Amino acid sequence: MNKMMRIAALLALALLAAACAKDYREVISAPEQKFYQGQEYEAARMILPHINKAGKDRLLFMMEAGYLLHMAGRYEDSNRVLLAAAQMAEVVPISISREVAALLADQTVTNYRGEDFEKVLVHMYLGINFLMLKEYDEAAVEFKAVNNELLKIKTENGEARYKQNIMAKYLAAIAHELRAASTGNEDDLEYAEVEYRQILGLKPGLAMARKDLAQLRSPLSSSTGELVVIFQAGRCPVKVSRGKLVNDPGMSLALTAALGTQNLAAGVTAGAVMSSLSIAENPIPKFKVRTNSTKHLRVAVKGQQTSTEMLENIEYTAMKNLEDDYARLQGKVAASIITKAVIAAAAGVAAAEAARKLSDGNRGLASLMGVLVGAGTGAGLFAAMKPDLRCWHTLPANLQLARMRLRPGRYTATVQYIGYNGAVQEVKQLNFEVKKKEKYFINIRTVE
Repeated sequence: MNKMMRIAALLALALLAAACAKDYREVISAPEQKFYQGQEYEAARMILPHINKAGKDRLLFMMEAGYLLHMAGRYEDSNRVLLAAAQMAEVVPISISREVAALLADQTVTNYRGEDFEKVLVHMYLGINFLMLKEYDEAAVEFKAVNNELLKIKTENGEARYKQNIMAKYLAAIAHELRAASTGNEDDLEYAEVEYRQILGLKPGLAMARKDLAQLRSPLSSSTGELVVIFQAGRCPVKVSRGKLVNDPGMSLALTAALGTQNLAAGVTAGAVMSSLSIAENPIPKFKVRTNSTKHLRVAVKGQQTSTEMLENIEYTAMKNLEDDYARLQGKVAASIITKAVIAAAAGVAAAEAARKLSDGNRGLASLMGVLVGAGTGAGLFAAMKPDLRCWHTLPANLQLARMRLRPGRYTATVQYIGYNGAVQEVKQLNFEVKKKEKYFINIRTVE
């Protein structure tokens, strides 16, 4: 008895510890708000201690801290964190059966392995950091890694699930232009030319790419410099629950179809099986859109004017990533859930029958054991099946770019923030200097 009591006490303590453990979203909330108040470095410092704990959310904390250090202009510090994150977050294809098995477990107690688009963006921000540090060889490597990682993400029939990342290809072309300017290597210009042609193949209407391709070998490029504006707009979407399994029309149909293929044991009814699923939460989350009020930036310098172009829609990619997963996994998730529910229901019927025999006619005892069996085969089976709502919170909704060729000299840029209604929301003045055959980068982020 004492041994049983000790075991019960240990289990109670374990449950209490789990209940008291802070959810990732609780931990990130304060640093995230600090970031939105314009205190990027302070926000990063709040997260850094969590990286050293080597907990289940370590990769997420590394991505968050690396990004916040990037926005704080601490590019070397950001790279130290993001390079480590890149090693942890390498895209490794896994089988659909393993994905389904993971979804039906309590994912919140497992190590976060990252969404595919998040792993890709780690390399994107490493590349931007290296551009800011004028380390163009390293920048080119990271932008190439963005699209190499995308190529690893396949459909079930082996086709690529995503197109190439146009922002990464554009910045790769810029990195090779800068390398050519410093070394005179013709191969770098050829690489940039190939990138621009591929970009136009992916987005034929992108006038900026057509213009940059035409100017690539222009004599003017050897006597001028360039302003490059990187604009990171709004807040990325975050994961939320889809709600109860049976309330989702698609999943409900898939569950019903899967149940129709089962051979039910004696005493097990379809109604009982579906009833046991009434408390179950859909294990596949969805992304919820957050705020993004700035459509683009309009930049004016000495009579010249240009606007930023969206080259990577993180918001769309994130949502499509999960919806593709939902469509791909829904049927197999439903089949696995039904199989478990049928087995549990059969076990419950058998246990109830055993309880009836053991009770020896004691209706009260039989009734009590029936209640316990019912709880075990219903709530007990699916209570731990929760969607994993962890995700990279501080990312922008999209990435945009603008370029302007200028004679060497000091300038003031007028930057207008243009809303979706076409109105100017805000105007800022930015001072900068352009040098011959060099590029000056301005990195702007909005959070509303």
